[in-house]
Amino acid sequence: MKVSGKVWIPAGIITAVLVASLAFFSFVNPSYDEEAALKMKPIFFGNTRVDDEPVNSITLVAPTTTAVYFNILPQKMQFQFDDLLSNDNTPLDVNMYMIIQVKKGQTPDLLRNYGENWFENFIEPYFRNKVREYVSSCSPFDLMSNREVLAKFDDRIKQSMRNYVAALSRKANFPIDIQQVITDRVMPNKEQLEEMNKTAASIQAKQTQEKRAEMELARAKAERNKAVADKAYMTELNLSPAQFIQLRAWDVIEKKNGANIDVLIGGGETPMWNIRR
Repeated sequence: MKVSGKVWIPAGIITAVLVASLAFFSFVNPSYDEEAALKMKPIFFGNTRVDDEPVNSITLVAPTTTAVYFNILPQKMQFQFDDLLSNDNTPLDVNMYMIIQVKKGQTPDLLRNYGENWFENFIEPYFRNKVREYVSSCSPFDLMSNREVLAKFDDRIKQSMRNYVAALSRKANFPIDIQQVITDRVMPNKEQLEEMNKTAASIQAKQTQEKRAEMELARAKAERNKAVADKAYMTELNLSPAQFIQLRAWDVIEKKNGANIDVLIGGGETPMWNIRR
């Protein structure tokens, strides 16, 4: 069977058109953790609009269509604040992070209502303002060391962020979920920390001096009590100071390691004794 050459001409034309079309069109191919929203611009006339359907797999789009990709997994957004003032005007450096997630299937609404820079324009400024506001109402020592206060602090900010998103969504859907707000670290700024270290060192030195003074006072008191007891002993035995001193000397010699009083002669002011080692 012979095939007419006229049949091949339309087939060739169709193939050429398809190849040319593929050259002009492009592919949108989100990864497993992404979803794409399409900005569709007419070839000739009309306004750019966002397609209502999100893209989750490889899709062929017109050359005038562009894709905006959104990560739809929970994202950890970190924040660093320098010199936030607490309720006593202590400057604090605060590190925090927020877990936030874009709702799958609603990325066209996110792009249409809040744009590609939705986080920088709507979430971050409000979050920073709320952190600054709440830090100014708290004690620096509570923020640095009180876990209960920190937990309430984080919860207040999380609820404020959720209320803010809900308020925006009542005007135009804002499809994000604020999952967690966590304060990672609160520290005085460098200058304040140096001052606190100096103060702590001064307090420690003062406590050491006070302890030493207490020990010296206790020692002096013990010596005075011993002197009173010795004087009472002298009075009770009717001893002269010299006799009492000699009596105490015998005690010292007797307790000396290896010493032994063998012979004691004389009852006057200068008795004699023999010490055997």
